[in-house]
Amino acid sequence: MNIAMISYWSCPLTKLGVATAGGMNVYVLNLAQALGELGHTVDIYTRVHLEGDDLQPTLHPNVSVVHLRSEHHDLYQDIEDFSDQMEEQVRRRQVHYDSVHAHYFYSGLVGLKMRERMEAPLFATFHTLGIMKKYYVGTVDHRRIKSESDIINGVDGIIASTELEKTDLIAWHHVPEGKIYTIHPGVDHHLFRPYDRHTARSILGLTEEKNIILFVGRIDPVKGIHLLIDAFAQLQAAASPELQATKLLLIGGDPANQEFWSAGEARQLRQQIHAAQLEDRVIFVGSQPHAQLAYYYAAADLVVMPSAYETFGFVALEAMACGACVLASRVGGLQYLIQDRINGRLFEPRNVDELASIMGELLVDGDQKDRLGQNAAASSYRFCWRKQAEKMLTVYQKFI
Repeated sequence: MNIAMISYWSCPLTKLGVATAGGMNVYVLNLAQALGELGHTVDIYTRVHLEGDDLQPTLHPNVSVVHLRSEHHDLYQDIEDFSDQMEEQVRRRQVHYDSVHAHYFYSGLVGLKMRERMEAPLFATFHTLGIMKKYYVGTVDHRRIKSESDIINGVDGIIASTELEKTDLIAWHHVPEGKIYTIHPGVDHHLFRPYDRHTARSILGLTEEKNIILFVGRIDPVKGIHLLIDAFAQLQAAASPELQATKLLLIGGDPANQEFWSAGEARQLRQQIHAAQLEDRVIFVGSQPHAQLAYYYAAADLVVMPSAYETFGFVALEAMACGACVLASRVGGLQYLIQDRINGRLFEPRNVDELASIMGELLVDGDQKDRLGQNAAASSYRFCWRKQAEKMLTVYQKFI
């Protein structure tokens, strides 16, 4: 089968945690690689980005990344040009696609354009929904919500990452249930697996640290980093020396670049850290190579995801596969991945006091922390990219 994937918003080779690059990049690249390993050809159409950002992964011989020029600053205006370039590349490559899979709503709009020019079924994975960002974060983008409705009406099938996302699509966009196929993302267990904590800390040069709390993700308001810093400040104010001897590492963004600090979220977080006098306790590590994250997960005492909303939660799953103890807000796909007190801990979203309390509890209760991490690693094996790719192929084949 020949499969075209559209990743207009962000190239899957872009350095993770910087600007637009996040879980969707991991999803697209790993799904394409798994499909390639099953003997299918996958071409990923995406926009040109800085060559220095390339992760330089070893792509499967059946997988290609096709970079197209971005001609406009306005992404909506650029969609038409991107579609024209994609059509030209398809013609030049002399390939007929059996399936086209668009990732995120901008890609969905490209997919609708391409559907007029290519005879192939079209599928969409939204990764996040504008209506849910409006509901959970208060970010209102009427044009995006309208675009997502147009995509829903125009595609053959929608791939949801969890049953919760399927429920949201039905409730908020009135999507017919038969049009939605729930296929969970996966995790690369060759890369993300348990490592000895002392070994991981030695590799990362963190041997002097007592306790480490870790956040991994884009520096974005939806990730709830400000809540984590508030909770961490409470922890530092505690009387226990055990809790005071803790550092919070923030992986994401590009702190070496001055433009990073001029962005609203990074600037506000820096001011918050300064006001709480936590400059020596809260460390902006910056974006790290994907393979390096496995060592950070293993080195951490706690991996915290305080997100206002997560469609799935790749960071949580990767950390779980490494045997980390994960503490996450009870939202979106996180409450699907984590069973409270069984393979991790959950707290009510935006509840800083509860977050601080659970962090303190876990840091002093090593037995609970280790038990949760062991159970997390075991439960992560429910999610395998090869199995998910096989399920995806079953959906594609329904429409051939």
